[in-house]
Amino acid sequence: MKPVIGISASLSLAGDEKRQFAKSATLQYVPDHYCKFVEMGGGIPILLPILEDLSKAEDLVRHLDGLIITGGVDVDPSLYNEKNTKSMGVYLLRDKFEIALVKAAREEAKSLLGICRGIQVLNVAFNGSLYQDLPTEIDNPLQHNDWDAGKDAYHSILFTRQSPMSDLFQSEEIQVNSSHHQSIKKVGKGLEILAASKDGVIEAVCCPADRFTYGVQWHPERMLQDPKMIDLAKWFVSQAL
Repeated sequence: MKPVIGISASLSLAGDEKRQFAKSATLQYVPDHYCKFVEMGGGIPILLPILEDLSKAEDLVRHLDGLIITGGVDVDPSLYNEKNTKSMGVYLLRDKFEIALVKAAREEAKSLLGICRGIQVLNVAFNGSLYQDLPTEIDNPLQHNDWDAGKDAYHSILFTRQSPMSDLFQSEEIQVNSSHHQSIKKVGKGLEILAASKDGVIEAVCCPADRFTYGVQWHPERMLQDPKMIDLAKWFVSQAL
């Protein structure tokens, strides 16, 4: 049996001006590249809807072998005891449900991977905090998105310590894509930094106490032309067995 990997959904509310179809309906969706990432890693992708009853996160996770927390809009700063100064598109129910998924996955010792927003959700679930806007909150930031051009930015990251992830890439420095304006500020209790960009932005973390809990700030599912990103997918799915 191939591992079943749950992928957390994004939400598009009714009346979303960015959407060209079914504008009167609220939609839950997952971009296809997450499904391809799981499939190319050897797993079976399952889409996980946002539910109002947070206790149902545990029921969902019990049916899974692994979990991906996906990218998307910013995390509500109230969850790390800050006022909203620069966070955009926040939707508290999604945040709370994904945090419930993270906690359930850890309790059930399921493989867990946070991608982009997902690493930020992971950090908040570990009682960490976030920079709400990198360009205005850190010194000499790199370009971490190219939204005006409608594409990802790219920059290098450095692995700051030896780990199974650095062993996987077999290099101290790699090139990654980037599409975010927030990132980890205070690292959550129990998480360890694995990689950072040259401006100090945290790019990868793990929880050594868990069987497999990792987060990456880049989008490996949008870099599947790179064999090493496919290796990352295979590694994650293999740990769900």
